Amino acid sequence: MTTITSITPRIREGTTFRQDPLWQGITAFQLDDPTAALPFSRKLARENDWNEHFTSRAITEYRRFVYLCCISPTGASPSYVIDQVWHKHLLYTENYWEDFCTKVLGRKLHHHPSKGGPPEQARHHDWFQETLRLYQTVFGESPPTDIWHNTPRSPRKSLRSRFFPRLLPLLLLLSLLLTGCTPGETVFGLIVLALLAYRTTRQTSKGQSGDGSSGSSCSSGSSCGSSCGSSCGGGCGGGCGGCGG
Repeated sequence: MTTITSITPRIREGTTFRQDPLWQGITAFQLDDPTAALPFSRKLARENDWNEHFTSRAITEYRRFVYLCCISPTGASPSYVIDQVWHKHLLYTENYWEDFCTKVLGRKLHHHPSKGGPPEQARHHDWFQETLRLYQTVFGESPPTDIWHNTPRSPRKSLRSRFFPRLLPLLLLLSLLLTGCTPGETVFGLIVLALLAYRTTRQTSKGQSGDGSSGSSCSSGSSCGSSCGSSCGGGCGGGCGGCGG
């Protein structure tokens, strides 16, 4: 696999990403419909239990991820948080495919889930690390850790999943004592509740990657040309096959 040190981002020589018309188009693109009662950003925040500030920053990083997909010959790989934004955007099919991909990007970014398994995970880990290095090169700063290295738990959910399972046994013990249950019944109830708390914690962390990556991939095609039609598919191990522009 080509490493990021040998990759030259396709930005015109002597210019910065802020001067690139592609970046300007990505940042100017409206994800929220001003006439909608529940616009894109509010749906995204509600479904992920994110606050407004975190949601705004996640959308900003999603725009940066898309830009990296477009300017890198090998594409880019999203983090878990960015992948949540991407998943939501894909559901707005007309906005994503016709307005964003066709009119702004001039290409199509296809999303593919990881095939799973150790080899796929290893490839995706390498792909994600390359994306982080490319981010540093292009934007001149490190990716924000709470978005690019975050686990599937959101800032508010992390507190809930950390403390709520610990409080459940205490609450059950208090309720059993108040209702006059026998010690045997109390112990049995605590065991059952402890198992439920463990299951809740496991479900919360299901699908978590150690580096914060999402385990998804995408392929880029359309106006990129024949060399990009299957640049990723499922074979890149979790990335976005970029074609430059």
